[in-house]
Amino acid sequence: MGIAYATKLLKTRQGSKSPLRLQITCSRIHKKLYSHKTGIVSLIGVLAHKLQNSSYSARDQDRAFIPATTFQSLFGHRTIDNIVYQISGPLDSQQAQRRVYEVLGKKKGFDPSDKQALSIWDTTEMDKFVYYFSLGFTLFMGLIGIMTLTVGGIGLANIMYVVVQERTAEIGVRRSIGARRVHILSQFLLEAFIIVAVGALIGFGLAALIIKGIAVLPYEDFVGDPVIDLQVALIAVLILGLVGIIAGFFPARKASRLTVIECLRH
Repeated sequence: MGIAYATKLLKTRQGSKSPLRLQITCSRIHKKLYSHKTGIVSLIGVLAHKLQNSSYSARDQDRAFIPATTFQSLFGHRTIDNIVYQISGPLDSQQAQRRVYEVLGKKKGFDPSDKQALSIWDTTEMDKFVYYFSLGFTLFMGLIGIMTLTVGGIGLANIMYVVVQERTAEIGVRRSIGARRVHILSQFLLEAFIIVAVGALIGFGLAALIIKGIAVLPYEDFVGDPVIDLQVALIAVLILGLVGIIAGFFPARKASRLTVIECLRH
C-alpha cells in the first residue's frame, strides 16, 4: 500500500473516522493507482492551499505525491529524469546551479564544467527582477521618509523658536526667581520631545489602521499579510528621538541663554 499527500479530499469510507482511509481526488494519479489494482492508498497529509502562477503540467491541487520507491513499484521506472529544487533566494541561483553540477557530476561521472550535461530551467529570473524592484522601491521610500523627517524637524524647530519668543517674559520671571539655565533648557527639550511623541503615536496609529484595512482585503495571496516590523519601528523611534533632540536643542539653548534684562524688555 502506498503513501500519498493530496490537496483535495473527496470522501471517507462509511463509518470510518480515521484520516488514513480518505480517498483522494487527484484524478490522474487516482485512476492509474486503481488501474493497477493497488487499492486505496494511505493518505498521511493534506497540502496547504497555495497560489501557483506556474506549474509542471498540472496544479498541485490536482496531484497526489508518493515516495519514489512507491512510484517505482507501481510503474516500473528505475531512473529519475527530473529534479525540482528550491533555493533560499533569487540571488543564490548561480551558486546553486554550480553545486548541482558539482554534486551530480561527481555522482554520475561527468565534467561539472560541461553545461550540456544537464538541462536546467532557471525560474528565478522574474524573482530577481522583483527582488531588485522591491529593493529600489524600499530605498526610494526610505529617501522620502528621510526627507519627510527633515522637513518635520525644521517645522518643529520653527515652532519651538516661536514658543521661545512668545514666552520670553515667562523665562525672565523664572530666571529672576532663581531658575538656572539647565532648567530652562530641559523644559523646552521636554516640550519638543512631547510634540515628537504625540506625532509618532498618531503616525503609528494610522499605520496600524492601514495595515488592518489591507489585511481584510482579498489580496493576501498577492501582497501577503502586512505587519509592523518591530525592528523598523525601533529604528523609526530612534530617528524621531534624534530629530526631536536636534530640532529642540537650538531653540532651548537660545531660551536658556536669555538674560533677565533681555526678557523683561518684552
